Amino acid sequence: MDCTVTEIAVALGDLVDAGQPLVILEAMKMQMPMKAGMAGIVAELSVRAGQAVRGGELLVRIEPQAALAREGGPA
Repeated sequence: MDCTVTEIAVALGDLVDAGQPLVILEAMKMQMPMKAGMAGIVAELSVRAGQAVRGGELLVRIEPQAALAREGGPA
């Protein structure tokens, strides 16, 4: 199903908790928050507000905090 990104709730580099809303999508006049599946740091934002997206498309990539700590990044 095609959706429209109505809001980006995070920024690149933000620390997020599991379950935290990342992006709000709208389809058929219903809004659906897309939530983080794990805690970590927002490493990539692949969408912008107003953009149309399809199921399976990458919206946000999160790097786990443990992986970043091993690489010497933010803990």
